[in-house]
Formats: sequence, structure tokens, C-alpha cells
Amino acid sequence: MEEINKKKAVDENIKKVVSYYEEELDIFNTYLEDLGYSTFTINSYVSDVQQFLIFIADNSSPFPSLTDVTPKTVQEFLRKTQKGNAKSTRNRRLMGLRTFFKSLLKSFVIDKNPALEIDSARTENNSLPTYLNDEELGMLFSSIKQDQNHIRNKCILMLMSLAGLRVIEIHNLNVTDIIRESGDPGIRVFGKGKKERYIPLPYALFSLLLDYEKIYRLTPTKTEHSNAFFVSRLGTRLARRSIQNISESAFQKLKSHPNSKYLQDKKLTAHKLRHTFGTRLVREGTDLVTIQELMGHSNLNTTQIYTHVNNKQKQEAMRKNDVSRFF
Repeated sequence: MEEINKKKAVDENIKKVVSYYEEELDIFNTYLEDLGYSTFTINSYVSDVQQFLIFIADNSSPFPSLTDVTPKTVQEFLRKTQKGNAKSTRNRRLMGLRTFFKSLLKSFVIDKNPALEIDSARTENNSLPTYLNDEELGMLFSSIKQDQNHIRNKCILMLMSLAGLRVIEIHNLNVTDIIRESGDPGIRVFGKGKKERYIPLPYALFSLLLDYEKIYRLTPTKTEHSNAFFVSRLGTRLARRSIQNISESAFQKLKSHPNSKYLQDKKLTAHKLRHTFGTRLVREGTDLVTIQELMGHSNLNTTQIYTHVNNKQKQEAMRKNDVSRFF
């Protein structure tokens, strides 16, 4: 009973804090929407900022003014919430706070941005993205559960690994985004910042999408979901969490395959399929600018992570390099 009462007290305090800073949070939310951030990113940033507001309001009466926030306060918050988390998580929180204070600065609520003076955590530039090779990718597709959703789920995994779509882009894909030109089939994808990009599709993959749409796609039960390309068993747009579950289920089965036990310790997620797409394009000799366009990267530096090579490739490159004429 005591634990329940403590939880109620904590929840009540959180509500008070969020209510007290409601105007500032509204400014921030509107600012993010105006910039075209995705719903997922907005929710992540707002959640981080709410944590920060709860942190500065802790044991303070009255709640502190945001004009009094110092770089030291931001630093203390980042340090306290960092334990057990990756450096990228810290950097995301810092970016959220920088953007939050920037929105308040532009609205003349504050006169300085205390988060600007905080440096981002250095991340390992040489860390290689996890990806699947062609053999592993083939086994993954064979690992998709053979049920009434088999074709739908195969389309989803293939769009991520063979066309580079993000989970949110799979979720947002509409029937009207399918480009049905026989000589140049493809899809329109709306990525981060609502930026649109065109992705030509391999004919076999495009044909699979049409089969799903014509034969296996359930009829949406609600008007607001009528344009959704991927539909759940309830007749609604397939949720992001469901898309992640589909990939996790296939990964789990892949890892149990006798020939892929070595993948047990490999962290495989839906986003790793997008890494797989980028890596395959690089190894097939596609130039980075084209890969950037296909993946919807705003910065070419992001695309360059796919240029990693393994030891076998290094050996092949050096053994073929005839330097005997120099000796």
C-alpha cells in the first residue's frame, strides 16, 4: 500500500510540473511541428524535455523559472540520466534541450540558450553498423511465419532490406504512394521532416506488393485508415510497434536456424535491415550520392557509414595489387 501511495504521489507531482510548464511545452511542440519533425521524434524530444523539467523542479518551491537555468543544470541532468545509456542517447537528449530552449528564445520567453554551451558526447566514428549478408538475408525471408500475414510481412521486411525504408516510413506508406508505371514501378516515401523521395523498385518486389494489395490486404474498417497500404487484422493502419514485432519475430527464428547460431550475440533490429540495404548498395558499386538520395539522408556523412569493409575485402584488394615492379 505504501508503494502504491508513493507512486501516486510521484505521478501527481509529474502532472503538476507538466501543467506548470504547459505554455513552454506548447511552444516547443508547435515549433517542432512547424519544422516538419515526425510524430515519433516530437514525442521523443518532448518526453526528454519533460524529464528535464521534472529534474529542475525536484524539491523546488516554487518551480524555477526557465530563465534561471544554467549550463551547469543541463550538464547535471545529462550526467544523472546517462547511467547505463549509450552516448547517442545523451546526444539525443542534449539536442532535444537545445531545440527546446531555441524555441523559447525565438518566442522571447528566455534570452539565452543554456544548452548551447554543452558539448555532444564523442561517439566512435569507426563503429560498424550491423547488417546481414545475402545468405543471412535469404534465411531471414525464409524465417517469416507462414500464416495469413505471410505476404504482408514479407513485403515489409523486403521494403526495409531491399529498398531502405524506415519503420515509420513503412507505417506511413499509403496506397496512393505506389507508382504504377509499368516501365518504371516504384513508391513515394515521406521520410524525416516530411521530405519526399522517389524509390524505383525491383520488378519482383513491386510485383509482390501488388499481389499483397490485390489478394491479401484486408479492407480498412475506418475511413481514416482507408489509404493505409499495410493494414492490421483489426482493419487499421499497421502500428509501428507491430512492424517492429514482425522483424523481431523473424530475427528470433533466424537465430535459431542451425546454420546461423553465430548470430545469437548479434543485436538485430528492424533498423539493421536499412543498414543492410545501404551496405549492399555500396558493395555493388553504387555511388554515395545515389545511396544518399535513395535512403533520404540529409547529410552525406551519414551515408558514409556504409562504406565499411571486412578483412576479406581488404585482403582481396591488397593481394590483387601488384607492386612487384617497384622491387
